[in-house]
Amino acid sequence: MRTFPDCFPCLRKQAGSTISRVTGDPARQQAILAAVAALLDRLDPSLSPPENAAFMYRLIAEHSGVTDPYAAIKAESNRLAGTLRSQARKGIAAAADPLLAAIQYAMAGNVMDYGAHHDFDAEETLAACLGREAAINDYQEFRRDLAAARTVLYLADNCGELVFDGLLIEQLEREVTVAVKAAPVINDAQVADAVACGIDRIARVVSNGTACPGTPLSRVSAEFRKLFAEADLIISKGQGNFETLSECGRSLYFLLTVKCPVVSRYLGEKTGRPAQCGDAVLLKHRPPGA
Repeated sequence: MRTFPDCFPCLRKQAGSTISRVTGDPARQQAILAAVAALLDRLDPSLSPPENAAFMYRLIAEHSGVTDPYAAIKAESNRLAGTLRSQARKGIAAAADPLLAAIQYAMAGNVMDYGAHHDFDAEETLAACLGREAAINDYQEFRRDLAAARTVLYLADNCGELVFDGLLIEQLEREVTVAVKAAPVINDAQVADAVACGIDRIARVVSNGTACPGTPLSRVSAEFRKLFAEADLIISKGQGNFETLSECGRSLYFLLTVKCPVVSRYLGEKTGRPAQCGDAVLLKHRPPGA
């Protein structure tokens, strides 16, 4: 997915929110905003929004000296999600279809995204998401493909929701590798976050080699590229991973909550199936000719 004109106001909004976290000095804030504005004018719209966002966040870190402005929020997201784990696990165990229930929790957990939302009640939002049917739901195909798979590559997204990803991984009953980010970017998960959420006890955890809030295949590590090529089944979690992989050359499953009108419109054009902001999506991606 390319960066559309409507993406740039969102990038500016994200920049403003992040800059307010790295410094309270109005003069420094204005200087960094000016640098961001100059950068946005030079960005390549043929790249995905997360790739362009990565350049922006790196510039803010370079100008401020703060490499992880969302560190406290990430830790709090992990802690909060951890308090909901037992309740969610019980709900999954009691469901008529535990795998489907685990997918619903994982999609609902995707609301924990400070790149798209800055003020929300996680428990309330989670409950609201669980009460809604997925707008795009390729679950039956997913079940069939999972049954034929021996290995699963799970592309993680944000901190906090990792807890719910773990509940889904438990239901997969396969050899699972979870890929996280190599360095801080917004509230995306890294290896330490996966360990904090207990993911390392149920799956292998690896870095994808980038500090991008997505998975741009041209920028990932050789190790990750090999895993991506060889996995029997890939689950791509979150909107950033969708934006970077929506035109990739292999089959996979996108699991996300739609968070912006640009992605909503793009999904509708790509699939012919509408999905509005706030909708959950489980979509099988088929490359051209597949």
